[in-house]
Amino acid sequence: MLTWKALLGSLWRLYRLSVQIVFHRKILFMCLGMVAYYGILYAFAVFRPDEGFSVEQALLVLVEVPGSVLAIYLTMDMVSGERDKDTLEILFSTSSSHYSIWIMRLFSIYLMLMVALAVISSAAYFLFAEFPYVLGAVNAFAPAFFMVSLTFYFSVLCRSSNAAGMLAVGLLVVVFLMAESLQESPYYLFMNPFQQPMGVDETIWAEQVFFNRLGVVVLGILSVYFALRRMEQREKLL
Repeated sequence: MLTWKALLGSLWRLYRLSVQIVFHRKILFMCLGMVAYYGILYAFAVFRPDEGFSVEQALLVLVEVPGSVLAIYLTMDMVSGERDKDTLEILFSTSSSHYSIWIMRLFSIYLMLMVALAVISSAAYFLFAEFPYVLGAVNAFAPAFFMVSLTFYFSVLCRSSNAAGMLAVGLLVVVFLMAESLQESPYYLFMNPFQQPMGVDETIWAEQVFFNRLGVVVLGILSVYFALRRMEQREKLL
């Protein structure tokens, strides 16, 4: 029987291996992409301030959108990468459950996104607009969590990482196209808890925000669950 020390040591080694596999060469490109994105926005804010974004849009433009894009980028080739390297079958033949392997890899992405959102939210606060950057990062994690989970589900359904990424991006585009009609409803993926609609009681608004964020996280968990269940049908993936 494993001791707690041996169990924690095994989990730590599995986590380190997951990080090396999932983020191989991605962190550098992720950082470069974020610097380029913020550099362009900063240039617009300095040289063409009239075409920038309002304080109300800061959380969406500066934190939630890049967080969701990062979520797709980090997850889209998680399964197809193993398939391309002919290592997907090996994962099913290990002594560990394939559930624990994939959950640990997803956990490494969730943790990386939490750190990334904290960094970019703080940078947005100091460079662009004042907003509750700590709570803003926590709030932005919900849609990023959902996009990781949904992209993982798409990557199980599709043989190509590009197809999984395009499906996830396509969903984001649909959400943005419907933003005008959904942003004041309790069903908007990028609900801004700091923008209370006129005429809505504070208590009711707090409940709407809570159930919205809870619903987004639950949908993400269900996406991971159905992806792992479908992955059991190995003959359809290989």
